[in-house]
Amino acid sequence: MDSAIQKSSKKNLLEKYSPKNCMLHSGKIANIQQAIESKAPSVASFQREHGRQFTEGLITFWLLYLNKVLNLNKPMSEEQINLCSSMVVEEFYMLKISDLTLLFKRIISGQYGEFYERLSIDKILTFFRTYLDERFELAADNSIRNHNEETKKTEASISEGWTRRAKKFTFK
Repeated sequence: MDSAIQKSSKKNLLEKYSPKNCMLHSGKIANIQQAIESKAPSVASFQREHGRQFTEGLITFWLLYLNKVLNLNKPMSEEQINLCSSMVVEEFYMLKISDLTLLFKRIISGQYGEFYERLSIDKILTFFRTYLDERFELAADNSIRNHNEETKKTEASISEGWTRRAKKFTFK
């Protein structure tokens, strides 16, 4: 019984996080900031909760979708897709499904350049690395901005505290 429930649950996850379903809702994710802020699960969380095989299968599903939707003369072979999905899970585990949605939307729209009628592992990984670099840059900028805001708040609080103390001593 438990095995049937697990299979049903995994099937529901595959449907919910399928590229086709996510791309239908891709309008909600217009930029990397929105992808970061999304409550969507990460590749790592899928691996932790459902295992490596399931996670690679999910990424394979996404790569098969990309292969089909681009309608290339030389699409990736099944072996290439399987190897690529393993490499994606290994190297890009921190990405969320919302990141995949935005990344694939960008790939499909040509934002990362021409395919010249073929798709390969190196091209896919280059797209992922380019996206991840953008994501890390944005996260670093956000971190610096948050640090500066907290520093200003702390400085203002300290300054306010000293001002109150100075007034107490001045008027005694």
